Parts: sequence; structure tokens; C-alpha cells
Amino acid sequence: MTSTDTAGPGQPATRGAPCRQCLLAAQCPLSCQLGLAQLATRSGEVRLRSFARGNVALREGERPPRCLFVKSGLLLIRQTGLDGVGRAIAVIGPGYLLGFTTAHNGQGSLMSAQALTPVSACELPDGVPDRACLAPYTRRAVETLGAWGQLMRIPTLPQRLAAALHLIASVQPSLSTLLPSQSVLAELLCVTRESINRSWREFEARGIVGRRHGRAVGLDLAALADIARRAPAVS
Repeated sequence: MTSTDTAGPGQPATRGAPCRQCLLAAQCPLSCQLGLAQLATRSGEVRLRSFARGNVALREGERPPRCLFVKSGLLLIRQTGLDGVGRAIAVIGPGYLLGFTTAHNGQGSLMSAQALTPVSACELPDGVPDRACLAPYTRRAVETLGAWGQLMRIPTLPQRLAAALHLIASVQPSLSTLLPSQSVLAELLCVTRESINRSWREFEARGIVGRRHGRAVGLDLAALADIARRAPAVS
């Protein structure tokens, strides 16, 4: 897949972002650096980018020119192992920052990020965020990758799937959760799609998951957390 922005014929691939109207303004690196009251002073330098499902927002090994702050949608994080095989390792969503490590150390990205749903993100001005504002984004990224790593230590698939669904829901500020396809869930959990489908049907029969429209579902988060906790992690 290529890293492209969605745009109609004759339309620019990017457009200005109305920072003052943004629901995630308080979480934005620009507001961290300038303060909410001064957000408009550089908002003209922010470009809103849109990625269609399947497009790559960040490519492993490349150095993006600027950081991307995710406003909506889900992205699949992949990383190449020592064997040279790229593997799905996590799902992220709104409020995450892409490219912040490469922007400050000048090296290529250690991971790739591919849109699982339509994604909108703000391309931030040069120098944003500064090092003083990186800590919360670094901490969130480390915690998310750590949580997905721990999930793979859970021994049974139903418990692993329950934990994965809970993690994916936790990055979305909505009661109706967008989910990846069963094929992507299977890749994340290192099992077959048929195995995911069997566990999904069991959850559906118990009323723990319920499809609403498209890929949006209603999840019983308390029930999923209870299922995931039943098996101790393997040491």
C-alpha cells in the first residue's frame, strides 16, 4: 500500500485544521507546547490529513518530515522481527502521536502504522512537539505496546480475544466501538480467522458483543475484562 491522503478530483490532499473546534485540543501536542489559550497562533500551520482504510500513515524505516496526531480512526502497528517478517503488534487510535521518535533522533521509524478504518490526523508544524512535551505520548505508546505484549502471554484464545477487544475499545472515546476485521484480529493474536470466528460467535451468543452497523459493535466491557482475568499470565 502507498501512503496517500484521500482527496477528491482537483482537491488538495491536506487542509487547515480548525484547532479551536477540535475535541482533542487538550490532548494535542500543540496545546501542550503553547497552551490552549495560544492554540490559534500556530493553527494555520497545522494540516489535516485523511487516510483511507489500508493506507500507510507511517512506514517502518522511513523518516516522516513531521509528527502526526491521530484525531479519529484505528491504526494497526506492525514491526519487523529479527527473522525479517513484519508482524502486527498493536492497535492505536485517537490521541496517539506518530513519528515523534524519528522527529527527534533523526532515525527511521521502528514501526509502521496502517489505517484499519478511515483515519484523520493532524500534521503538526516543525518543532512540535518539543522534548518537554514528549513524555505523555512516549508513556502512552510504551504502555500500549506493553499491554499488547502481555496479552500474548494469556494461554487461551477466548481470554486473549476478550483482552484484545477490551484494549481496542479503550482507545476509542465512544460507546459504539469500531473493530478490525477478524483477519486482522487473527494476525494480532497469531491464530486462524476460523478460531477467531468461533470465539466471536460464543461471545455473541452470550450477549457480550453485538454488531450495530458496519464494523461498529457494542461491547460488554465488564464481561470482557472478567473473561480476560480468569487465566493468570504464563511466567
